[in-house]
Amino acid sequence: MEILYVVQSFREVDGDVLAEKPVLHGLEEFARRRGEQLATQCEGVLVYAQGADTNREEYSDPVILAKYGRVPNPQEQSLRYFR
Repeated sequence: MEILYVVQSFREVDGDVLAEKPVLHGLEEFARRRGEQLATQCEGVLVYAQGADTNREEYSDPVILAKYGRVPNPQEQSLRYFR
């Protein structure tokens, strides 16, 4: 199982915080750096790591590495994507 490092940014649209397309990185350092950069441009940013076996379509629970600004709680609100 490989580790994916994901940078998920969020924008506010009509009072809702909507997820933009996630960006995948192969190294934690690059994901953290990109998250810091996006934090100055977005309503919120979430950087997390997740184990993935794409051949089997199996994914571990994500581990949050960094959080900036306003990020919706996925347990309380389903994430809708900004288009």
